[in-house]
Amino acid sequence: MSERSCCKFPYGAFGALIGFLAGVLAFILCSRRKPSIDPPAVKSAPSPAILLPEVLPGGILPPPEDLTVIEGIGIKVAAVLNASGIRRYQELGNTTPAEIKALLAAAGNRISNPSTWPEQAWLAAAGKWDELAALQSTLLGGRRV
Repeated sequence: MSERSCCKFPYGAFGALIGFLAGVLAFILCSRRKPSIDPPAVKSAPSPAILLPEVLPGGILPPPEDLTVIEGIGIKVAAVLNASGIRRYQELGNTTPAEIKALLAAAGNRISNPSTWPEQAWLAAAGKWDELAALQSTLLGGRRV
């Protein structure tokens, strides 16, 4: 009898286990989705620009008016209003407080009270800064005190 036969380690089972695990790994790697390659985009003629009513003759949009001048409107609320298309004092003045409240609620703001914002916006749009300041002195966070 040879000296090797005295060792009882099951090399055959160990080799089978390694082969099985290698097969599982190969299956996992092969079954991953390969990224699809999109065909190159076909260049088409550029579409004509859509001109908005606010566009100047040069084709440049003027910057939005500073809605934070209105008592009760901060930077975040102004960003929500600008994103919903209210960029000018006149546009804010034409919007009802209920519509503004709905826009703010959709953006997750349930604290602001826009009850006086349209009135303040009309004063700002008309350039009546003294009257606006007088009105704002009677307000606290956009609400009448």
